[in-house]
Amino acid sequence: MVIGGGLSGLSAACSLVDQGVSVTLLEKRPFLGGRAYSFTDTETGQNVDNGQHVYLGCCNAYTGFLKQLGVFERTTLQRRLRIPVVDSAGKVGIFSGAPLLPAPLHLLPSFLTFPHLGLRDKIRAASAMLSIMRTDREKHRDALEAQTFGAWLEHHGQSERSRAVLWDLITLPVLNDSVNDVSAYMGIMAFQDGLLRGRNSANIGYSHVGLTELISDAAKDYITQRGGQVLSNRTATGIIVENSRVTGVDTGVEIIPTAAVVSAVPWDALPKLLPAELAADPFFTQSNGLEWAPIVGIHVWYDCPVMEEEFLATLDSPVQWVFNKSRIQGLPGPGQYLCVSISGAWEHAPMAKDALRAIFLPELERFFPKAASATVQQFIVVKQLAATFRCTPGAQVHRLPQRTPVDNLVLAGDWTQTGWPATMESAVRSGLLATAEVIRALDAGQPEPASS
Repeated sequence: MVIGGGLSGLSAACSLVDQGVSVTLLEKRPFLGGRAYSFTDTETGQNVDNGQHVYLGCCNAYTGFLKQLGVFERTTLQRRLRIPVVDSAGKVGIFSGAPLLPAPLHLLPSFLTFPHLGLRDKIRAASAMLSIMRTDREKHRDALEAQTFGAWLEHHGQSERSRAVLWDLITLPVLNDSVNDVSAYMGIMAFQDGLLRGRNSANIGYSHVGLTELISDAAKDYITQRGGQVLSNRTATGIIVENSRVTGVDTGVEIIPTAAVVSAVPWDALPKLLPAELAADPFFTQSNGLEWAPIVGIHVWYDCPVMEEEFLATLDSPVQWVFNKSRIQGLPGPGQYLCVSISGAWEHAPMAKDALRAIFLPELERFFPKAASATVQQFIVVKQLAATFRCTPGAQVHRLPQRTPVDNLVLAGDWTQTGWPATMESAVRSGLLATAEVIRALDAGQPEPASS
């Protein structure tokens, strides 16, 4: 039995059916995909993602999952990294990978000509990048987890301007927090694996279609065509544990027997499924130290095109990143649909829609002068208050492994110990790790379940 139809649960379910295990997946909503979903806006009829989800070239598990489902072609992955970065004065810099040069030297030409940093900051940033490359983050994990990435950068000579212009350009969207809040361990991980490891590591990918359209039906078909079943609109209310083993899952309507369970729900939902004595076990309560971080999406429809790039990053502005959804999804004109993605949105998450409109429409006009004469046809705010877990100093110890004290109860989720931050990649990786644990439990002498 797999509880939860997000990416982690789907990854586990699809991997398990590939290995001949009979799987039943429970999902409380009518569609699959978890926190990566889309919906139809009632006023515009437009398909709207709950947030602008992107993946990187280094996300091998996620891209492998898309290929497994046969939907990878419905996404785009840059052949070469290219990020336009615009400041409040309209100055544009292109952060990109150069052809032919090996990593990380492929970044050097665009870095040297990057107009938003002075020569002194560039020299110091290059030195810090070299230190990151040389750092064995696992060997020094405890020390790196005990400090913020901002403190580490300051110790390595990075100015406040450099941290805002360069380091947060990557840290904010990847870790959903600023360098001053994330641990040095996770900050270094983001740069080592996401930017510096390979020529194509940081290439940006995104879906041509709504996230639910991309994943939901394809995953359901994949599972059911291989003998599994997907029970949508079915909520798990409890995991039945007898004699230190899971024997079934209570849905409030029936108890479904099972020989193993993959719980693919968030850490704060897990205790509600467990028997009280198990929920109080120190193994499970250590996840109580995790915290949520918000993301806010601002969706704007103009009556005419105002933006040319597919996406860009901004500096000295609350806008952060803007995505040209009309171009990304191939939407017909004459209007244009833009999505502003705000990570670490502590300031903006509590604001009312009108207050956000008053802030962001003038900001968009600064970066896109054509917007000043365009008519805003629709303005939507999508808030994800519980978007990702926070990678703050010390957070790693609160992430649980897949294996639990109950041998046939396995955990999945981007918040578990995957070595990655809360990303689609981490979710899929957790499902693969959970699959290995289920197979281990079944091979240890457990009978083949009717539903697993």
